[in-house]
Amino acid sequence: MMVMKRTLAIFLLFSGITGALAQPRPDGLSTEIVIDTDCGIDDMRAISLLLARPELTIRAILTSDGSLSPADGAVKVISLLHEFGKENIPVACGDSIIRTGPLWRRFNRGISWGRETAGRPVAKDAWDLLEEVLNSEKGRITLVCLGPLTSAAKLFRNDPEAAGRIERIIWYNDYTKPLRGFNYESDRESAGFVLAAGVRTDIIANLDQAGSFFDTLMYKSCTGSGSQLARVLDQVFSQPEARERLTGNHFRLCDDLVALYITNPELFDMNIDTDKLNIRYNEGYDVGAIKAAMTEMISGTYLMERNIVFNSFPSHPASFNYDVRPIIDSVLARYGYLEWKANVMTDEFHGHLGVFSIVGAKMGIKARELFGVGPDMLEVTSMAGSRPPYSCLNDGIQVSTGATLGMGTIHLAKTKKARPEAIFSYNNRSVRISLKKEYLDRVDADIAEGIAKFGLMDDGYWKLIRRNAIKYWLEWDRNKIFDIEEVSNKRQAPARSE
Repeated sequence: MMVMKRTLAIFLLFSGITGALAQPRPDGLSTEIVIDTDCGIDDMRAISLLLARPELTIRAILTSDGSLSPADGAVKVISLLHEFGKENIPVACGDSIIRTGPLWRRFNRGISWGRETAGRPVAKDAWDLLEEVLNSEKGRITLVCLGPLTSAAKLFRNDPEAAGRIERIIWYNDYTKPLRGFNYESDRESAGFVLAAGVRTDIIANLDQAGSFFDTLMYKSCTGSGSQLARVLDQVFSQPEARERLTGNHFRLCDDLVALYITNPELFDMNIDTDKLNIRYNEGYDVGAIKAAMTEMISGTYLMERNIVFNSFPSHPASFNYDVRPIIDSVLARYGYLEWKANVMTDEFHGHLGVFSIVGAKMGIKARELFGVGPDMLEVTSMAGSRPPYSCLNDGIQVSTGATLGMGTIHLAKTKKARPEAIFSYNNRSVRISLKKEYLDRVDADIAEGIAKFGLMDDGYWKLIRRNAIKYWLEWDRNKIFDIEEVSNKRQAPARSE
């Protein structure tokens, strides 16, 4: 009897393990974030650092009263989202609470964060949008507060259960013991209410540590790199008023430290407030390491990943074939590490360098950006069929999104005519992404030219395809080559046939 019980226990344990392995969970790299900002220039740096990180998912951005008014701040935030191609992130204004703005408000109002686009309304109050995000998420979010805690307090007062749906608040404030500084002084009552709500709150401060500035040396990394983050920061700090203050070492690392705390918490010396055990605050941080990490983020060389086999995914030229080596640095700078990795893995998986497989990888990364999700979280219905060349799109989509045949999250639609198009779905929202006609016509013409010159069985055809694929890998920007439209009914969208 004892042997039988032991055997049964082992069997049940093994069954539980294999059952767990049968349904792999998403690897959880994406951190769900809502940003609340009062839109100082240090906020711009912090938000830019977070927008540039593919492993972070920004659900919404709220504007609070402080360095700018909420309405003026919303204009800055929307222009910054436009620069990063992330206009899908919703923005909402908080309450105006400051009668007279701080002395630095005029400077911040005069600094452009990007090209301002008219016609985008801010539809909700900040606390309404925050509550909407909390209600729509299956998990809990991190609330990143770069200004006063007005909107968080308003949410907790109107919905006392909301505090339980926030994993953590990360708040920049100049000093913790005792509490003082601009973000605290702007709305003491709200700060006291939020800190007493029991939510874990990590307070980050500059602490006047020596050398803790965004200085001219760090700015040089913006001008010497072609990354999107570098381009945005260069546009901001090359403006005359910003450049003048930059040379005078005016810009302390403030809200940027919150972004670095999210990506590199090991660089901060955190302590627990013995009076309020839900509160942690930093007593110090490694200035040199933080500036090095920021510089690497700006230059596009920063790595924050969890690979299955690789310690870090290869990007050194010696690891690649000679015809690919010339594009490596440019592709990484223009489109980022995540797209680079997806395309390299797609090419190896696909068996050759093809245009539509590369288009599929770019399409999948764009879809993840639109939804703000990590790998293995999207469901895909492909219109590309099961015959080359359009079906090659499916391999790129599988690799870049993690929506695979093995996971059962990619499906082929029954269509009369295949086309490079797919519908991506997440949380009852669906988006159709298709290659624009002018790009499709160009690829079709290239294929026709290759067949006419060499025929399908000649190696000259495949050399031509490879050469064009490398060219389009470098030249085609995922933010420009696709038509994108919302699909109103997720369930009916995949059934469309033509």
